[in-house]
Amino acid sequence: MNFSRDLLRVLVSPEETFKVVKDKGLENQGLYLYIFLCAFLGFMLGGVASALTGVWIIFPIVFAVIVTVIALLKLILWAIISHIVAVFVFKGKGSLTGTIKLMGFSAAPFILGIFALMALILAGTIFTSTMLFVIMYIWAIVIGSTAVNIEHRIGFGRSFLSVLGIPALVIVGLMMLVGVF
Repeated sequence: MNFSRDLLRVLVSPEETFKVVKDKGLENQGLYLYIFLCAFLGFMLGGVASALTGVWIIFPIVFAVIVTVIALLKLILWAIISHIVAVFVFKGKGSLTGTIKLMGFSAAPFILGIFALMALILAGTIFTSTMLFVIMYIWAIVIGSTAVNIEHRIGFGRSFLSVLGIPALVIVGLMMLVGVF
């Protein structure tokens, strides 16, 4: 994998990139990309925390491992929920493993988070860093929706609902129930 070229292709045209990835059988690269970028982002967050708290140098490494494990669990949970909604609500045709692998590419926008942290550390730009993080999360949702669309062939609107809409409604409903009790 030519890392920078393929990362840029996922960011610029995720739908075309996913079609090429599925044709070539390279879906596993999504998980590799997810693990690498989560570990790198976790290492940077650990470095910031280490500098602020004065904790040992091992802290960024431990933080990178913790962030990677939590991010992988989040990816798997997100993919399972999206897969269940796509298959049972919208009659999608994809597999759970394919959904997890393609949704791993949703880490491509994490490069914006890395730039946001660099801007925060080097220039102290809180507003710019916040906006880069917002763009990162929005673009990750778009790429996740595209991944579900390509895997399940249900259309972008339905895949967006599978990735964000219906899970958000369920979470809001559960929060309302918890608030009542």
